[in-house]
Amino acid sequence: MQYIFSFITFVFILNTFSSCSGEQRAKLEVTPTSYGKVDNIMVVADEYTWTTTIGDTFRNYFEALYPVTPQPEPIYQLHYHKPQQFQKAKVLKTHRAIILLGALDDPNDPTSQIIRDVIGEDNIKKASEQDNYRIAVQRNRWAQGQTVVYWFAPNRSELLKTIAKDYERVMNIFNEADTKMYLKQIYIAGQNIKANKIIDKNFDVSIKIPKAYTVAHEEENAIWMRKETDKISSNIFLYSLPLSDTTMLGPDNHKKLRNQLTKKYFSTHIEDSYMQIDDRVLPIYYQEMHFANQPTLQARGLWGMVNDFMGGSFVTYMIEDRANNRVLLLDGFVHAPGQKKRPELRKLDMIFTTFEIN
Repeated sequence: MQYIFSFITFVFILNTFSSCSGEQRAKLEVTPTSYGKVDNIMVVADEYTWTTTIGDTFRNYFEALYPVTPQPEPIYQLHYHKPQQFQKAKVLKTHRAIILLGALDDPNDPTSQIIRDVIGEDNIKKASEQDNYRIAVQRNRWAQGQTVVYWFAPNRSELLKTIAKDYERVMNIFNEADTKMYLKQIYIAGQNIKANKIIDKNFDVSIKIPKAYTVAHEEENAIWMRKETDKISSNIFLYSLPLSDTTMLGPDNHKKLRNQLTKKYFSTHIEDSYMQIDDRVLPIYYQEMHFANQPTLQARGLWGMVNDFMGGSFVTYMIEDRANNRVLLLDGFVHAPGQKKRPELRKLDMIFTTFEIN
């Protein structure tokens, strides 16, 4: 009797599900988790779009070199697929970062048809009338944790214009999603509470140091923390100096101060070795900005060990803290022979976004 009841129940559930509408069944289906690494974007466009000036311009921005790494590394890794491939292979639709690129007036372009179906007739008309309507975004479209950008224009000429004009906006959309993913990875094991307390006490600032970092050296006005794995050494260095003519924000002062400090604090087992900025091949990339609500000079470049064969990339935030009559050097540097430096530098930037002056 029990088996008969179970069979009847199973048939009832099966019939109920079969009678559901397509929309109801979609709600009952399990949404897959998106796949794909940070800073990787899948691009779907017809072959003509991708192989002409439109595609060249797109790649010129998205595959520009990340500043500054020993070997050339693009800002984004692009994975191109034709719309026919994208429609046929369901797994492609579960990538975590997708751009569909198309001109709305092309009836023979499957990508354009996908975009038209998504945005609808009213927005197709809006795109032809308003030159600031070129981008639509969907989250979790085919998978959880997914960002899909529909990038369009009334015709190919206007599509080229929006790529040149709006590329930073699109990058920021993906950067926001990548930042969330990076922060989850960085702090998955928690924070180094001991390091946080030392920094708060000695510098009167706060920064969330991941648990993977250990305190390698500590002084009243200096602290060095590092994370060591089999392949990568990632380092965070914080130093405080009095505000003066020699510590005012500027490329010359930055280079001089960093070289003085790294010569004092960083060496290898080789006698008379010490760290210095290496700008013989690639110049230092400087950017004035506001960071932690303070005037800041950001510097990106390469470092090398004098009298030893070691080197890598660094990023410095030189922060002018006039309220406390000081300049703070928040510096991160990476040693990763044979590995890509960009992901670790991006992680350092994410950690630095948690920096605040108390």
